[in-house]
Amino acid sequence: MATCSIATDKELISRILNHPKVYKWISDDCSPKVYEPAIQHNVIYLTNETQTGIIRIDPMNGICCQAHIALLPEMNGNGKEFVISAMTWGFSKTKYMKVVAFISENNRLAIKLVKDCGFNEEGRLKKSRLKNWKMYDQIIYGITKSEFYSEG
Repeated sequence: MATCSIATDKELISRILNHPKVYKWISDDCSPKVYEPAIQHNVIYLTNETQTGIIRIDPMNGICCQAHIALLPEMNGNGKEFVISAMTWGFSKTKYMKVVAFISENNRLAIKLVKDCGFNEEGRLKKSRLKNWKMYDQIIYGITKSEFYSEG
């Protein structure tokens, strides 16, 4: 299984998140031109051993966090292994009991990835993302700690 570790290097985080093939999916029409990582005590960035992916974990409340997944093209289909590794790390090293991800309905690869990792669709935020001046729904996907370990 892949391993992951906490990333604190702003240059590494910026390199991945500002890659043209990544930033086009994580940004919207109102985003700044360049992503500036904020290293804060309650935000965790995880990377894989090859440093071809970043998962940002933001707290939503005491037991639920939001995951933002960014994978470089070099990941070559190994995204599931990295996400599973990050979830294993997160559920064992933090107090979080649920992870959610908000994914634009037009991001088919991200939708397939989270479904392959055991996430379930839980709802939609209608017309809440502006991309290329078109409004898209954001689909809310989630998985609990117990669901994750029962999938295993």
